[in-house]
Amino acid sequence: MTPFTVSAHPEDQNLPSWAKPVAAWPVVSASVKQSIQNILAEQTIKKTMESLKADEDLTLKQNIALSEIPAPPFNEQKKAQAFKELMITAGITDAYIDQEGNAIGIRKGSGNGPLIVLDAHLDTVFPLETDLKVVQKNGKYYGPGLTDDTRGLAVLLSWIRALNANNIKTVGDLMFVGSVGEEGNGDLRGVRALLKENKNVDAFIGLEPIPLGAVVSLNTGSVRYEVSFSAPGGHSYGAFGLVPSAIHAMGRAISNIAKLQVPSVPRTTFNVGIVKGGTSVNTISPDATMEIDMRSDGTKELQDLEQKVLDIIGKAVDEENKSIGQNLAVGKNSVTVNLKKIGQRPGGMTPNNSPLIQAALESLRAMGQKELVIVGSSTNAGIPISLGIPTVILPPGGVFEGFHSLQEGMDPTDGYKGSQIGLLTVLSVAGVQGVSQPLINKK
Repeated sequence: MTPFTVSAHPEDQNLPSWAKPVAAWPVVSASVKQSIQNILAEQTIKKTMESLKADEDLTLKQNIALSEIPAPPFNEQKKAQAFKELMITAGITDAYIDQEGNAIGIRKGSGNGPLIVLDAHLDTVFPLETDLKVVQKNGKYYGPGLTDDTRGLAVLLSWIRALNANNIKTVGDLMFVGSVGEEGNGDLRGVRALLKENKNVDAFIGLEPIPLGAVVSLNTGSVRYEVSFSAPGGHSYGAFGLVPSAIHAMGRAISNIAKLQVPSVPRTTFNVGIVKGGTSVNTISPDATMEIDMRSDGTKELQDLEQKVLDIIGKAVDEENKSIGQNLAVGKNSVTVNLKKIGQRPGGMTPNNSPLIQAALESLRAMGQKELVIVGSSTNAGIPISLGIPTVILPPGGVFEGFHSLQEGMDPTDGYKGSQIGLLTVLSVAGVQGVSQPLINKK
Protein backbone atom coordinates (compact mmCIF):
# COMPACT_ATOMS: atom_id res chain seq x y z
CA MET A 1 0.00 0.00 0.00
CA THR A 2 1.22 3.47 -0.85
CA PRO A 3 1.95 6.01 1.91
CA PHE A 4 -1.11 7.68 3.32
CA THR A 5 -2.19 11.14 2.26
CA VAL A 6 -2.80 13.74 4.96
CA SER A 7 -6.47 14.64 5.29
CA ALA A 8 -8.07 18.02 5.81
CA HIS A 9 -7.67 18.57 9.53
CA PRO A 10 -5.21 16.04 11.01
CA GLU A 11 -4.04 18.61 13.55
CA ASP A 12 -7.41 18.72 15.31
CA GLN A 13 -6.98 18.19 19.04
CA ASN A 14 -10.15 16.10 19.28
CA LEU A 15 -8.54 13.22 17.43
CA PRO A 16 -7.38 10.17 19.40
CA SER A 17 -3.80 8.99 18.96
CA TRP A 18 -4.81 6.14 16.63
CA ALA A 19 -6.62 8.43 14.20
CA LYS A 20 -3.95 8.73 11.55
CA PRO A 21 -5.25 10.02 8.21
CA VAL A 22 -5.34 7.44 5.43
CA ALA A 23 -6.71 9.51 2.54
CA ALA A 24 -7.38 13.05 1.44
CA TRP A 25 -10.95 14.26 1.44
CA PRO A 26 -12.59 13.70 -1.94
CA VAL A 27 -13.92 16.37 -4.25
CA VAL A 28 -17.68 16.11 -3.90
CA SER A 29 -19.47 15.92 -7.25
CA ALA A 30 -22.23 18.31 -8.23
CA SER A 31 -24.73 15.44 -8.32
CA VAL A 32 -23.99 14.43 -4.73
CA LYS A 33 -24.27 18.03 -3.54
CA GLN A 34 -27.56 18.51 -5.37
CA SER A 35 -29.01 15.28 -4.02
CA ILE A 36 -28.31 16.24 -0.42
CA GLN A 37 -29.60 19.77 -0.97
CA ASN A 38 -32.84 18.36 -2.37
CA ILE A 39 -33.26 16.03 0.59
CA LEU A 40 -32.67 18.73 3.18
CA ALA A 41 -35.07 21.11 1.43
CA GLU A 42 -37.99 18.77 2.14
CA GLN A 43 -40.11 19.70 5.16
CA THR A 44 -40.59 16.06 6.10
CA ILE A 45 -36.82 15.57 6.21
CA LYS A 46 -36.43 18.65 8.39
CA LYS A 47 -39.02 17.18 10.76
CA THR A 48 -37.18 13.86 10.68
CA MET A 49 -33.95 15.55 11.75
CA GLU A 50 -35.80 17.29 14.57
CA SER A 51 -37.28 13.93 15.56
CA LEU A 52 -33.77 12.58 16.08
CA LYS A 53 -32.99 15.45 18.42
CA ALA A 54 -36.24 14.98 20.35
CA ASP A 55 -35.58 11.23 20.54
CA GLU A 56 -32.20 11.54 22.22
CA ASP A 57 -33.49 10.83 25.75
CA LEU A 58 -35.06 7.54 24.62
CA THR A 59 -31.97 6.74 22.57
CA LEU A 60 -29.79 7.14 25.66
CA LYS A 61 -32.21 5.08 27.77
CA GLN A 62 -32.11 2.21 25.28
CA ASN A 63 -28.34 2.59 24.93
CA ILE A 64 -27.96 2.01 28.66
CA ALA A 65 -30.46 -0.85 28.83
CA LEU A 66 -28.86 -2.77 25.95
CA SER A 67 -25.34 -2.23 27.27
CA GLU A 68 -26.26 -3.88 30.57
CA ILE A 69 -27.02 -7.16 28.77
CA PRO A 70 -23.88 -9.36 28.68
CA ALA A 71 -22.82 -10.13 25.10
CA PRO A 72 -19.28 -11.46 24.66
CA PRO A 73 -18.65 -13.17 21.30
CA PHE A 74 -20.70 -16.38 20.94
CA ASN A 75 -22.98 -15.26 23.80
CA GLU A 76 -24.97 -12.49 22.13
CA GLN A 77 -28.35 -14.28 22.14
CA LYS A 78 -30.08 -12.27 24.90
CA LYS A 79 -28.91 -8.96 23.50
CA ALA A 80 -29.93 -9.98 19.97
CA GLN A 81 -33.40 -10.88 21.22
CA ALA A 82 -33.72 -7.57 23.07
CA PHE A 83 -32.59 -5.60 20.01
CA LYS A 84 -35.01 -7.52 17.77
CA GLU A 85 -37.90 -6.72 20.11
CA LEU A 86 -36.94 -3.04 20.18
CA MET A 87 -36.90 -2.98 16.36
CA ILE A 88 -40.42 -4.41 16.39
CA THR A 89 -41.52 -1.77 18.89
CA ALA A 90 -39.94 0.90 16.68
CA GLY A 91 -42.01 -0.25 13.72
CA ILE A 92 -40.28 -3.13 11.91
CA THR A 93 -42.82 -5.81 12.71
CA ASP A 94 -41.11 -8.66 10.85
CA ALA A 95 -37.68 -8.33 12.48
CA TYR A 96 -35.96 -11.68 12.98
CA ILE A 97 -32.78 -13.43 14.11
CA ASP A 98 -30.87 -15.31 11.42
CA GLN A 99 -29.06 -18.63 11.77
CA GLU A 100 -25.78 -16.98 12.77
CA GLY A 101 -27.48 -14.92 15.50
CA ASN A 102 -27.72 -11.52 13.80
CA ALA A 103 -30.83 -9.49 14.65
CA ILE A 104 -32.24 -8.13 11.37
CA GLY A 105 -35.05 -5.81 10.38
CA ILE A 106 -35.79 -4.71 6.81
CA ARG A 107 -37.56 -1.46 5.99
CA LYS A 108 -38.73 -1.81 2.42
CA GLY A 109 -38.23 0.86 -0.22
CA SER A 110 -40.00 1.29 -3.52
CA GLY A 111 -38.87 -2.10 -4.75
CA ASN A 112 -36.46 -0.96 -7.46
CA GLY A 113 -33.67 0.59 -5.42
CA PRO A 114 -30.44 -0.63 -3.84
CA LEU A 115 -30.17 -2.68 -0.66
CA ILE A 116 -28.28 -0.77 2.06
CA VAL A 117 -27.05 -2.54 5.20
CA LEU A 118 -27.01 -0.41 8.36
CA ASP A 119 -24.92 -2.21 10.96
CA ALA A 120 -23.85 -2.00 14.60
CA HIS A 121 -22.44 -5.00 16.43
CA LEU A 122 -24.06 -6.63 19.44
CA ASP A 123 -20.99 -8.16 21.04
CA THR A 124 -18.52 -6.58 23.45
CA VAL A 125 -15.08 -7.61 24.71
CA PHE A 126 -16.23 -8.25 28.29
CA PRO A 127 -16.76 -11.72 29.86
CA LEU A 128 -20.22 -12.82 30.98
CA GLU A 129 -19.46 -12.22 34.66
CA THR A 130 -18.48 -8.54 34.16
CA ASP A 131 -20.49 -5.97 36.13
CA LEU A 132 -22.11 -3.96 33.33
CA LYS A 133 -24.11 -1.55 35.46
CA VAL A 134 -24.00 1.94 33.94
CA VAL A 135 -23.25 4.82 36.31
CA GLN A 136 -23.57 8.57 35.76
CA LYS A 137 -20.96 11.03 36.89
CA ASN A 138 -20.64 14.73 36.04
CA GLY A 139 -22.87 14.48 32.99
CA LYS A 140 -21.06 11.44 31.60
CA TYR A 141 -22.10 7.80 31.59
CA TYR A 142 -19.77 4.91 32.29
CA GLY A 143 -20.24 1.21 31.65
CA PRO A 144 -18.37 -1.60 29.85
CA GLY A 145 -19.73 -1.86 26.32
CA LEU A 146 -21.77 1.34 26.61
CA THR A 147 -20.14 2.86 23.54
CA ASP A 148 -18.57 -0.01 21.60
CA ASP A 149 -20.91 -0.68 20.00
CA THR A 150 -24.17 -0.32 21.91
CA ARG A 151 -24.42 3.37 21.11
CA GLY A 152 -24.60 2.36 17.44
CA LEU A 153 -27.46 -0.06 18.15
CA ALA A 154 -29.42 2.65 19.94
CA VAL A 155 -28.96 5.07 17.04
CA LEU A 156 -30.23 2.48 14.54
CA LEU A 157 -33.42 2.24 16.62
CA SER A 158 -33.71 6.02 16.66
CA TRP A 159 -33.44 6.08 12.86
CA ILE A 160 -36.28 3.58 12.54
CA ARG A 161 -38.54 5.65 14.81
CA ALA A 162 -37.73 8.91 13.02
CA LEU A 163 -38.32 7.46 9.55
CA ASN A 164 -41.63 5.90 10.55
CA ALA A 165 -42.87 8.89 12.53
CA ASN A 166 -42.41 11.11 9.49
CA ASN A 167 -43.51 8.54 6.90
CA ILE A 168 -40.23 8.78 4.97
CA LYS A 169 -40.26 6.44 1.99
CA THR A 170 -36.90 5.47 0.59
CA VAL A 171 -36.19 4.16 -2.89
CA GLY A 172 -33.77 1.53 -1.63
CA ASP A 173 -34.37 -1.09 1.05
CA LEU A 174 -32.77 -0.49 4.44
CA MET A 175 -31.53 -3.57 6.28
CA PHE A 176 -30.97 -2.78 9.98
CA VAL A 177 -28.54 -5.26 11.54
CA GLY A 178 -27.37 -5.96 15.06
CA SER A 179 -24.48 -8.25 14.15
CA VAL A 180 -22.65 -10.87 16.18
CA GLY A 181 -18.97 -11.74 16.33
CA GLU A 182 -17.23 -8.45 15.61
CA GLU A 183 -15.01 -8.51 18.69
CA GLY A 184 -12.23 -10.86 19.73
CA ASN A 185 -12.35 -14.34 18.25
CA GLY A 186 -15.77 -13.70 16.75
CA ASP A 187 -13.75 -13.05 13.59
CA LEU A 188 -16.58 -11.05 11.94
CA ARG A 189 -18.71 -14.19 11.73
CA GLY A 190 -21.97 -12.24 11.80
CA VAL A 191 -21.27 -10.07 8.78
CA ARG A 192 -19.54 -12.94 6.97
CA ALA A 193 -22.75 -14.96 7.25
CA LEU A 194 -24.98 -11.97 6.47
CA LEU A 195 -23.24 -11.19 3.19
CA LYS A 196 -22.97 -14.84 2.21
CA GLU A 197 -26.75 -15.11 2.61
CA ASN A 198 -27.53 -11.71 1.02
CA LYS A 199 -25.45 -11.38 -2.12
CA ASN A 200 -27.51 -8.42 -3.38
CA VAL A 201 -26.22 -5.89 -0.83
CA ASP A 202 -25.25 -2.68 -2.64
CA ALA A 203 -23.74 -0.61 0.20
CA PHE A 204 -22.74 -1.09 3.83
CA ILE A 205 -22.84 1.63 6.48
CA GLY A 206 -21.62 0.79 9.98
CA LEU A 207 -21.66 2.76 13.21
CA GLU A 208 -18.70 2.72 15.59
CA PRO A 209 -17.68 5.08 18.44
CA ILE A 210 -15.36 7.39 16.51
CA PRO A 211 -15.19 11.20 16.82
CA LEU A 212 -17.82 13.31 15.08
CA GLY A 213 -16.30 14.43 11.79
CA ALA A 214 -14.22 11.30 11.31
CA VAL A 215 -14.95 8.75 8.60
CA VAL A 216 -13.56 5.21 8.33
CA SER A 217 -13.07 4.06 4.75
CA LEU A 218 -10.10 1.72 5.22
CA ASN A 219 -10.29 -1.55 7.10
CA THR A 220 -7.22 -2.62 9.00
CA GLY A 221 -6.24 -6.18 8.21
CA SER A 222 -5.51 -8.54 11.08
CA VAL A 223 -4.38 -12.07 11.80
CA ARG A 224 -4.58 -13.90 15.13
CA TYR A 225 -2.99 -17.07 16.44
CA GLU A 226 -3.44 -19.36 19.38
CA VAL A 227 0.03 -20.71 20.14
CA SER A 228 0.19 -23.86 22.31
CA PHE A 229 3.47 -25.10 23.81
CA SER A 230 3.74 -28.67 25.14
CA ALA A 231 6.46 -30.32 27.24
CA PRO A 232 6.82 -33.47 29.38
CA GLY A 233 6.69 -31.64 32.71
CA GLY A 234 8.50 -32.55 35.89
CA HIS A 235 9.31 -31.53 39.47
CA SER A 236 10.72 -28.02 39.71
CA TYR A 237 13.65 -29.30 41.82
CA GLY A 238 14.12 -32.93 40.86
CA ALA A 239 13.83 -32.42 37.10
CA PHE A 240 15.54 -29.04 36.96
CA GLY A 241 17.91 -28.88 34.00
CA LEU A 242 16.59 -32.20 32.66
CA VAL A 243 13.35 -31.18 30.96
CA PRO A 244 12.34 -27.95 29.24
CA SER A 245 9.47 -25.74 30.33
CA ALA A 246 6.53 -24.87 28.12
CA ILE A 247 6.09 -21.58 29.99
CA HIS A 248 9.76 -20.69 29.63
CA ALA A 249 9.56 -21.32 25.89
CA MET A 250 6.50 -19.08 25.69
CA GLY A 251 8.26 -16.45 27.78
CA ARG A 252 11.22 -16.43 25.43
CA ALA A 253 8.84 -15.90 22.52
CA ILE A 254 6.92 -13.09 24.21
CA SER A 255 10.13 -11.32 25.20
CA ASN A 256 11.41 -11.28 21.64
CA ILE A 257 8.05 -10.40 20.11
CA ALA A 258 7.94 -7.37 22.42
CA LYS A 259 11.24 -6.18 20.93
CA LEU A 260 9.91 -6.06 17.36
CA GLN A 261 9.99 -2.71 15.60
CA VAL A 262 6.97 -2.13 13.38
CA PRO A 263 6.11 0.68 10.95
CA SER A 264 4.12 3.66 12.18
CA VAL A 265 3.05 4.27 8.56
CA PRO A 266 1.17 2.23 7.58
CA ARG A 267 0.10 1.75 11.18
CA THR A 268 1.11 -1.75 12.28
CA THR A 269 0.60 -3.27 15.73
CA PHE A 270 0.89 -6.49 17.71
CA ASN A 271 -0.32 -7.67 21.10
CA VAL A 272 -0.08 -10.84 23.17
CA GLY A 273 -3.47 -10.56 24.83
CA ILE A 274 -3.97 -13.89 26.64
CA VAL A 275 -1.46 -16.19 28.37
CA LYS A 276 -2.17 -19.29 30.43
CA GLY A 277 -0.56 -22.55 31.43
CA GLY A 278 1.15 -24.58 34.11
CA THR A 279 -0.19 -26.83 36.87
CA SER A 280 1.54 -25.68 40.07
CA VAL A 281 4.31 -23.43 41.30
CA ASN A 282 6.62 -26.39 41.81
CA THR A 283 5.96 -28.14 38.50
CA ILE A 284 8.02 -27.49 35.38
CA SER A 285 5.21 -26.48 33.09
CA PRO A 286 3.94 -29.14 30.66
CA ASP A 287 1.73 -26.68 28.80
CA ALA A 288 1.37 -23.01 27.98
CA THR A 289 -0.82 -21.09 25.58
CA MET A 290 -0.83 -17.54 24.31
CA GLU A 291 -3.04 -15.64 21.87
CA ILE A 292 -1.51 -12.97 19.70
CA ASP A 293 -3.17 -10.28 17.60
CA MET A 294 -1.37 -8.61 14.68
CA ARG A 295 -2.78 -5.73 12.63
CA SER A 296 -1.72 -3.42 9.84
CA ASP A 297 -3.19 -0.95 7.39
CA GLY A 298 -0.73 -2.40 4.86
CA THR A 299 -1.08 -5.89 3.41
CA LYS A 300 2.66 -6.46 2.93
CA GLU A 301 3.45 -5.07 6.37
CA LEU A 302 0.99 -7.48 7.98
CA GLN A 303 2.45 -10.42 6.09
CA ASP A 304 5.99 -9.41 7.13
CA LEU A 305 4.95 -9.07 10.78
CA GLU A 306 3.23 -12.44 10.76
CA GLN A 307 6.33 -14.17 9.39
CA LYS A 308 8.61 -12.48 11.95
CA VAL A 309 6.37 -13.57 14.83
CA LEU A 310 6.23 -17.15 13.57
CA ASP A 311 10.02 -17.20 13.21
CA ILE A 312 10.42 -15.90 16.77
CA ILE A 313 8.14 -18.63 18.13
CA GLY A 314 10.14 -21.33 16.36
CA LYS A 315 13.43 -19.95 17.64
CA ALA A 316 12.07 -19.68 21.19
CA VAL A 317 11.20 -23.39 21.20
CA ASP A 318 14.63 -24.21 19.78
CA GLU A 319 16.37 -22.12 22.44
CA GLU A 320 14.42 -23.71 25.30
CA ASN A 321 15.24 -27.19 24.05
CA LYS A 322 18.92 -26.36 23.57
CA SER A 323 19.03 -24.99 27.13
CA ILE A 324 18.77 -28.58 28.37
CA GLY A 325 20.73 -30.16 25.53
CA GLN A 326 17.73 -31.30 23.51
CA ASN A 327 17.38 -31.05 19.75
CA LEU A 328 14.19 -29.45 18.48
CA ALA A 329 13.52 -32.21 15.99
CA VAL A 330 14.05 -35.26 18.24
CA GLY A 331 13.84 -36.36 21.84
CA LYS A 332 10.84 -37.22 23.97
CA ASN A 333 11.73 -34.45 26.41
CA SER A 334 11.50 -31.65 23.87
CA VAL A 335 9.11 -28.71 23.90
CA THR A 336 6.83 -28.74 20.89
CA VAL A 337 4.54 -26.03 19.58
CA ASN A 338 1.21 -26.00 17.78
CA LEU A 339 0.04 -22.94 15.82
CA LYS A 340 -3.67 -22.42 15.29
CA LYS A 341 -4.88 -19.46 13.26
CA ILE A 342 -7.99 -18.24 15.09
CA GLY A 343 -8.77 -15.14 13.08
CA GLN A 344 -8.03 -13.41 9.83
CA ARG A 345 -9.71 -10.16 8.84
CA PRO A 346 -9.25 -8.77 5.35
CA GLY A 347 -7.94 -5.28 4.79
CA GLY A 348 -8.96 -2.93 2.04
CA MET A 349 -10.41 0.47 1.29
CA THR A 350 -13.49 2.01 -0.30
CA PRO A 351 -12.20 4.25 -3.12
CA ASN A 352 -12.12 7.90 -2.21
CA ASN A 353 -14.19 8.89 -5.22
CA SER A 354 -17.03 6.55 -4.20
CA PRO A 355 -20.42 8.33 -3.98
CA LEU A 356 -20.73 6.83 -0.50
CA ILE A 357 -17.61 8.58 0.80
CA GLN A 358 -18.62 11.80 -0.94
CA ALA A 359 -22.09 11.57 0.59
CA ALA A 360 -20.64 11.13 4.08
CA LEU A 361 -18.46 14.23 3.64
CA GLU A 362 -21.20 16.37 2.12
CA SER A 363 -23.65 15.32 4.84
CA LEU A 364 -21.15 16.53 7.44
CA ARG A 365 -20.80 19.87 5.75
CA ALA A 366 -24.52 20.26 5.06
CA MET A 367 -25.27 19.81 8.76
CA GLY A 368 -22.72 22.47 9.70
CA GLN A 369 -20.06 20.14 11.07
CA LYS A 370 -16.32 20.22 10.45
CA GLU A 371 -14.73 17.24 8.73
CA LEU A 372 -11.82 15.89 10.75
CA VAL A 373 -10.10 12.95 9.12
CA ILE A 374 -10.51 9.82 7.03
CA VAL A 375 -9.06 6.96 9.07
CA GLY A 376 -8.56 3.22 9.05
CA SER A 377 -9.79 0.82 11.70
CA SER A 378 -10.54 -2.87 12.21
CA THR A 379 -14.31 -3.36 12.08
CA ASN A 380 -17.05 -5.31 10.31
CA ALA A 381 -16.20 -3.20 7.25
CA GLY A 382 -13.45 -5.62 6.22
CA ILE A 383 -15.90 -8.20 4.87
CA PRO A 384 -17.99 -5.95 2.58
CA ILE A 385 -14.88 -4.09 1.40
CA SER A 386 -13.24 -7.40 0.46
CA LEU A 387 -16.36 -8.21 -1.58
CA GLY A 388 -16.23 -4.92 -3.46
CA ILE A 389 -19.24 -3.43 -1.67
CA PRO A 390 -19.03 0.36 -1.06
CA THR A 391 -18.52 0.64 2.70
CA VAL A 392 -18.11 3.35 5.28
CA ILE A 393 -18.05 3.51 9.08
CA LEU A 394 -19.60 6.61 10.65
CA PRO A 395 -19.82 8.02 14.20
CA PRO A 396 -23.14 7.62 16.04
CA GLY A 397 -22.73 10.90 17.93
CA GLY A 398 -21.33 11.60 21.38
CA VAL A 399 -17.84 11.86 22.84
CA PHE A 400 -16.27 8.55 23.82
CA GLU A 401 -13.47 7.35 26.06
CA GLY A 402 -11.99 4.21 27.58
CA PHE A 403 -12.68 1.76 24.75
CA HIS A 404 -12.41 -1.92 25.76
CA SER A 405 -11.88 -0.99 29.42
CA LEU A 406 -14.05 -1.11 32.53
CA GLN A 407 -13.95 2.69 32.44
CA GLU A 408 -15.60 2.90 29.01
CA GLY A 409 -17.59 6.11 28.94
CA MET A 410 -19.63 8.56 26.92
CA ASP A 411 -20.66 12.19 27.05
CA PRO A 412 -23.99 12.19 25.17
CA THR A 413 -24.19 15.99 24.86
CA ASP A 414 -25.42 16.87 21.35
CA GLY A 415 -25.14 13.20 20.40
CA TYR A 416 -28.09 13.63 18.05
CA LYS A 417 -25.82 15.54 15.65
CA GLY A 418 -23.98 12.35 14.74
CA SER A 419 -27.31 10.59 14.32
CA GLN A 420 -28.55 13.31 11.97
CA ILE A 421 -25.43 13.25 9.81
CA GLY A 422 -25.52 9.47 9.59
CA LEU A 423 -29.17 9.33 8.57
CA LEU A 424 -28.66 12.05 5.97
CA THR A 425 -25.88 9.92 4.48
CA VAL A 426 -28.20 6.92 4.46
CA LEU A 427 -31.03 8.81 2.74
CA SER A 428 -28.71 10.18 0.08
CA VAL A 429 -27.36 6.77 -0.94
CA ALA A 430 -30.74 5.03 -0.63
CA GLY A 431 -32.76 7.80 -2.30
CA VAL A 432 -36.01 9.34 -1.09
CA GLN A 433 -39.13 8.67 -3.12
CA GLY A 434 -40.26 11.77 -5.00
CA VAL A 435 -37.23 13.74 -3.84
CA SER A 436 -33.93 12.15 -4.90
CA GLN A 437 -32.55 9.15 -6.73
CA PRO A 438 -30.13 6.77 -4.95
CA LEU A 439 -26.45 7.69 -5.17
CA ILE A 440 -25.68 3.95 -5.09
CA ASN A 441 -26.83 1.80 -8.01
CA LYS A 442 -28.76 -1.41 -7.52
CA LYS A 443 -26.87 -4.49 -8.70
